[in-house]
Amino acid sequence: MGFSILPKSNRISFFSVLVLTVIIIAIRLITLIDNELSWDVLGYYIHLPAMFIYRDYGLSDLGWIHRLLELYPLTGSLYQISTGPDGNPIFFFLMGMSFFYLPWFLLAHLLASFSGYPADGFSLPYQYTMAVGVITYTIIGLIYLRKILLNFFSDKTSATVLLIVVLGTNYLHFMTVKNLETANILFMMVTLITWNTIQWHKHYKLINLAAIGAFTVLTALAKPSEVLVALIPFFWGVYNRETLMAKLQLFWDKRSQVLAAIAAGLVVALPQMIYWYTETGHILFDSYKNPGVGLDLASPHILNVLFSFKKGWFIYTPVMIFSVIGFVQLYRRDKAVFAPVLIYCLVAFYLLASWTEWWYGASFSIRPMITLYPLLAITLGSFLSAISTKKWLARAGISILVIFFVLLNLFQTWQMNNYIIEPYRMTKKYYFAIFGKTKVTEEERKLLAPDLTFNQDAKLTDEAAYHRRNFGFYDFEVTDVNYKDHYYTDSTGNTMLKMDSTLRFSPEIRNTFRGLTTKDYFWVRASADVFIPADYRDELPLLVLSFDRKGGGYYYHSFAVDTNTYKPGTWGSISVDLMSPHVRSTSDFFKIYVWHRGNQAALIDNIRADVFEPK
Repeated sequence: MGFSILPKSNRISFFSVLVLTVIIIAIRLITLIDNELSWDVLGYYIHLPAMFIYRDYGLSDLGWIHRLLELYPLTGSLYQISTGPDGNPIFFFLMGMSFFYLPWFLLAHLLASFSGYPADGFSLPYQYTMAVGVITYTIIGLIYLRKILLNFFSDKTSATVLLIVVLGTNYLHFMTVKNLETANILFMMVTLITWNTIQWHKHYKLINLAAIGAFTVLTALAKPSEVLVALIPFFWGVYNRETLMAKLQLFWDKRSQVLAAIAAGLVVALPQMIYWYTETGHILFDSYKNPGVGLDLASPHILNVLFSFKKGWFIYTPVMIFSVIGFVQLYRRDKAVFAPVLIYCLVAFYLLASWTEWWYGASFSIRPMITLYPLLAITLGSFLSAISTKKWLARAGISILVIFFVLLNLFQTWQMNNYIIEPYRMTKKYYFAIFGKTKVTEEERKLLAPDLTFNQDAKLTDEAAYHRRNFGFYDFEVTDVNYKDHYYTDSTGNTMLKMDSTLRFSPEIRNTFRGLTTKDYFWVRASADVFIPADYRDELPLLVLSFDRKGGGYYYHSFAVDTNTYKPGTWGSISVDLMSPHVRSTSDFFKIYVWHRGNQAALIDNIRADVFEPK
């Protein structure tokens, strides 16, 4: 009797996974670049070269990182390094992603060592091996998604759902050109947790509950907010008060397994907790320090997340509308599964919609929605199963829509990869101007929104397009008792501010974002006159512009007098135009002041700020 690797049943879904895997591998291979380990991925990955190559996991000397930044275009700023309670450098991102990178890093290090490439963690063997290696996790995710779907649906329906999720959503983009980002790993982990949840509720085996505990913590180490996946096993089978009480009794009856699952999770968390304790003195520590971004639970961006032409999920992933409709069919079909799926999806969606940068950087559609797809695949399957019982006209209409949405997603994924769909600046007008196009004109690009992400080098060129008004001016001619000991009056009677070691900061010009504009952005022109003595040897005064949120600063910029043209012993001017960024809240303060860093005296006068508001 011959041996066959083909399954005896459910062959359609098996071949679907096989074909989809080939497609994903092919796209990933032809889209490889020599800068895969950059930006956020650098933050996830930096743990490994720090430990295994540079032997500096405590980041006692950042020199090796700065040398790498000179060799490779890895990031615009070193936001991947945060600070501990004593100001010591620590890793910004948790080490969870590095656990998944580890086997491919070790293989890449071996290849680099024997291939003549620098074994520095970032040469081509590392870039390519990491990007190709993590396809393994994509395949595992697809295999377990198939297992989940076959638990509820026919082979044909399961295959159809697999094809729609992979080819009809932003999943394809993030499992190919962006497969080193968290979406790849999180999708796999949710499938593993869901599958083990199903198995435990069938057989009550320790191995399944222990796996849930370990996988939940591992998921949270990759992205802390994803600890919410614990809602899936907790609420599985719960849909009313009676089933909730029965579930709590089940946990009590299986308390030895529950304790084993908690222990498994603690073992997975132990390396991170040891690192935190070593570097901060705490076993739990929040390294995500950026006042400009965070969770704003009181003001979620729900409509933008769903319908905005910037990134809206229903705009760029319209086929998943059917997965939302499928909640109705799932409720009718299986309330015990409906409740945990709904609870997890609602809570996870609310959380991701509450993130300040709700568009999630250069994401295609809404990236973190991919983490919900293993559960939304169940609702999508419920919808398709219900439709299959309808009359042929309804089936034909839905089939045409699904095919159109899948083809649209494939084309727009291509547009995204070729920068026709712009990663940060999409607008409704631009979306329709380039709809279905393979080329874009400069005239059409004028329909894009201003670049508020990478705008540090932007120039204010068309002042006629803005309303200009002054919102702050200090000429120091009116006495302020807070500075009475620091006024200096020259021979002409002009009064100015004398700054030295006893006065580091000038008065601030400040206003809230909404006090400056009701639009999405503004320009500010800030200036200050400075007089630096001819014998001055200290650091130069700086004109500082930044936003402030609850005492924490972000979007910090500072400017000194141009030493190429300024001659000490004379009056000079610091003048700058700066475009506002995306702000976390319109109540955040924009402030302007002079920071005197030296001990020797310098004179400051005429601190001025004008706002340019779009007409």
